[in-house]
Parts: sequence; structure tokens; C-alpha cells
Amino acid sequence: MNNLYNKIKPVGKRIIVAIKSGSKQSHIIKDENGNDVELYIDTSYSWDGRVSNHTQGILLTDYKNLKAGTNVLLHHNSIDDDNKLDIQPDINTSIHAVDEMFLYFGIDDNGLICIDGFMLAERVYDEDDVSPGGIILVEKKQRESLLRILAKPESINDFEVGEIAIVYKKSDYEMTHNIGGKVQKIIRLKYSDCLGKYQD
Repeated sequence: MNNLYNKIKPVGKRIIVAIKSGSKQSHIIKDENGNDVELYIDTSYSWDGRVSNHTQGILLTDYKNLKAGTNVLLHHNSIDDDNKLDIQPDINTSIHAVDEMFLYFGIDDNGLICIDGFMLAERVYDEDDVSPGGIILVEKKQRESLLRILAKPESINDFEVGEIAIVYKKSDYEMTHNIGGKVQKIIRLKYSDCLGKYQD
């Protein structure tokens, strides 16, 4: 498929990705003994497209700080027959032109690669409160407009990893994905949604 890298020029704000059929139908997890176990997902019916729809592909065009050939994480509704190109490198692979806003992260052996303009973040909670008797723990309260930066692209200089961003309240959309055989919940934070930096 290397022969297709940067050969198809997208029109408008789109990227070109290759999707392998069946890529969401099985996942490898570790059991309690450390052995690999392959799980198969029944996609004959799904109430949630995040389970059955494709969310991973191979980027065929350079995009911002990602190079063609990079594995990428996509929105679960980004791949459909409407954006499928009439190019098929092999019987198991389809090519799609996807709106750039549906490209979330690159993926490599070290984990997620943040795209220019976006960061990886986690929610911030108040510290655990202990009841007067010291027995009952009160549930931690989420700070709605604070997110801790876990990773960022080199192009973002206003934040360092570990710092806390003050953001719009709806900036913490959480996505569940299978990344490297492990189910992970991730928050993609748009840099333009950051209003300030929180300092203790």
C-alpha cells in the first residue's frame, strides 16, 4: 500500500485513509495469567456505532504533523459508503476521503500521537473527602472546566505535560477506543477550547 502514500490529493478539508475490513471484529486482551486472548465482537446488531464501526485506519496523505503510513484513530461515524473512493488496493481494504475534523490521533508503538492543534487530557477531580468519623469516603467531585494535559504536539507552547488547562465546560468529550489491544478512554482537547492555565 506504500505506493498509495500521497498519491491521492484530497479536496477541501479532508484526509485519505485506508480501512482494513474486519479490523473491529476481534481484539487481543490479556487474561489474569498474562496470556493473550482474542475476543470477537458480534457486529450483526449494535446499538452503539463505537462498538461496530471502524475507528482505526492508515493515513495515506501527510496531514499536519502526521506522515502518510501512520495508523490513525477516527470518529466512529467517519467511515461510510458515501466517502468511499473507487480505488481498492486489495480485497480487504477500502479507501475513504474523511473530513479532517474526524481524525483524532495518530498511533504508534508508544501510544497516541497528538495532532497539531489538539492535546490529550484527563479529567481533574477534587481530593477525596473523609467524613468527620474518618470512615466514609465521599465520592470525588469532577472539576467541570479543568483538564490535565497528558500529551501535546510540539507546536503547542502554552502548556506543558502535567499542567491544568481551564476549558469550556463541554470540552471533555470522552471517547472509548481499542488502542493496541487495550480498551482506553481518552479525551481529545482542542487547543482553541483552552481559556487559561490553572495554577495551585
